[in-house]
Amino acid sequence: MVRSIRFWASLLISVVLVALFLRATHPRELADAFEEANYWWLIPGTGVLFVAIMARCIRWSVLMRPVAPMSAMRLFPYAIIGYMANNLLPARAGELVRAYVLGDREGVSKMGTFGTIAVERLFDGVTLVLMLLIAGSIVGFNDSRLQVIAAVSTGLFVVALAAFYLLTLNEDRARRVIHFFLRALPERFEHQAETMADALVGSLRSVHDWRSLVLVSLFSGIAWTVEAGAYAVIGQGFNMDVGFGHYALLLAAANLAIIIPTFFGGTGPFEWASKLVLVGGGVADNVAGAYSIVAHGVILIPTTVLGLILLWFYGVSFRRITHVQVEEQGVTP
Repeated sequence: MVRSIRFWASLLISVVLVALFLRATHPRELADAFEEANYWWLIPGTGVLFVAIMARCIRWSVLMRPVAPMSAMRLFPYAIIGYMANNLLPARAGELVRAYVLGDREGVSKMGTFGTIAVERLFDGVTLVLMLLIAGSIVGFNDSRLQVIAAVSTGLFVVALAAFYLLTLNEDRARRVIHFFLRALPERFEHQAETMADALVGSLRSVHDWRSLVLVSLFSGIAWTVEAGAYAVIGQGFNMDVGFGHYALLLAAANLAIIIPTFFGGTGPFEWASKLVLVGGGVADNVAGAYSIVAHGVILIPTTVLGLILLWFYGVSFRRITHVQVEEQGVTP
């Protein structure tokens, strides 16, 4: 029942935001923008995107040290599988799938792995909020809706960062707090709650050391800055007269917008937020719309195709990972 409600809610949000995205653009004008684009720029843009993914894998390898030391190259295929699942399954189930497949194949704690992914997401959120505020202060928030995204996301991640800081100060306190929230799990997971709490607390140790904290922060910044570069490279194919600051603002706004649980890799919120930024920067409505669709396609399609190939190579059925979100809600270690 909960799964069904979540699915339809995600789909509804995507449909509404896609409708808002398309409302102000005439189909013929949008088609003209597609026809005039130079798609050769997608090749280097995709290459730059995978450099950003590798930077995230280096960061993940730092976070994984307390759970199971693994190299960035060894983690890379599991990150791709996670992105693929995020793209194809609703409610960002890919985070759960990534922990499940890695834990199953490498014999490491699934809950501990999921804890590192949760820490990753916190650092991503904080980095994106900083990029949004810095880029917005440079190029300006030309739309009140962008100001709303900035205000809401800043508030959410300030609270999350404060909670994270307090949890890392004292492991006993962290264990009690996590155990309290894990009590909301179904009764069949009750006997595993203590183990799950220990695994999550263990994942917090990855940032106890100041050197690890610096590395995680550094590679978070590098990954998102490089990805903004990928957006800028793709933008060359649309002859848009905007600077890197607008691409950084676009990246931050679009990725913060897809925190909302939606369908097919954030389809709807991503295009809507991207177009807001570009139109505010003086880009024609039809060009901004075409770019937003193509840029999102570059993010979704290569990782989805490669993720499905890797899933097949590892002998894991797609049907199996669709059940992970139901059967492995606790991602038992």
